[in-house]
Amino acid sequence: MSGRSPNPNSRNRSMRILSQILFLLVFIALIKMKRPMNWMIVFLGSTVLAALFARFYCGWICPINSVMQVSEWIGKKAKVQKDEIPFVLRSGMFAYGMLILTFVLAFLNMTGRFKLPFLLVMIGLGFLMTLRYPQAAWHKYVCPYGVILRLPAKFARLKMNVDSTCSGCGLCKKACPAEAVEIENRRATIDPGHCLVCHECSVVCPKSAIAYGGTKPEAIDSRSIAK
Repeated sequence: MSGRSPNPNSRNRSMRILSQILFLLVFIALIKMKRPMNWMIVFLGSTVLAALFARFYCGWICPINSVMQVSEWIGKKAKVQKDEIPFVLRSGMFAYGMLILTFVLAFLNMTGRFKLPFLLVMIGLGFLMTLRYPQAAWHKYVCPYGVILRLPAKFARLKMNVDSTCSGCGLCKKACPAEAVEIENRRATIDPGHCLVCHECSVVCPKSAIAYGGTKPEAIDSRSIAK
């Protein structure tokens, strides 16, 4: 009797969920110790490492994203979540406005002029927004931390790659929570600046054409060799 080997991408997703739970517990512990600003050390370290590992912080660590998973489930169960993201959010200007506001609040907090737990505020905003709209509304168009992480992630050495066996079916695009996937010439492409490295795309891929790692040169494209 032959058994199917477990999908490595499914294991990656399980590990991501476990990582999200663990880091959320760390964040809650920092809040209880009244040291929420210490979380910024985790964020800044992840920003530097994004140049190598892409936006792993967003998919594996961020407490906002972790809470949004629950919010999305509630929104769908309650049938209050819409499929479309409002055009006004798609302008992208909200993210930069939120980034400026974050810097101002951080400065005021550090100087003691104004105390506001803006990390908790961000979690609340992400939760409420995902009740009504898809996750991409926050990840791609509103989140200020995403704006910061996009630049180093664009040049990441390790990221989600699509190989030549891709059929362009579009399942990965539907599964992506950040609208990081596009289908061009019957083949998927993933923008590392927006990709959360959550592995949702690789889990649903029927060809196992998506994997995390270094970019493979097109010269060894197996489909072109077969021709």
